[in-house]
Amino acid sequence: MLTCPDLQSICEAVAKDKLLDPLYQSPAGPIAPLDVLYGHRASVAAGKHHMAHKCGFTYSVLSQLFLINGFMNAYGGRRVQAFDLWTVACERRPTEA
Repeated sequence: MLTCPDLQSICEAVAKDKLLDPLYQSPAGPIAPLDVLYGHRASVAAGKHHMAHKCGFTYSVLSQLFLINGFMNAYGGRRVQAFDLWTVACERRPTEA
């Protein structure tokens, strides 16, 4: 199971010129589209370079990557209001059991 930011919904906010507007509140404070795209600004500025983002996904790309890399099935979707993706991938086809 994997969850990650949904670039499609994030980019929809950017297209509405809301690059710096908070999308949601996290324990680390307000999160804007810019934070999701490139990494949480306050954390990166504080030297936590592992918080920088180097890639991202839309649901169609993420599910294709699972299939290309040997998984038989990938189920999931977007939670647009939460700006995230959820995917469960299986190495084998599920059985009724």
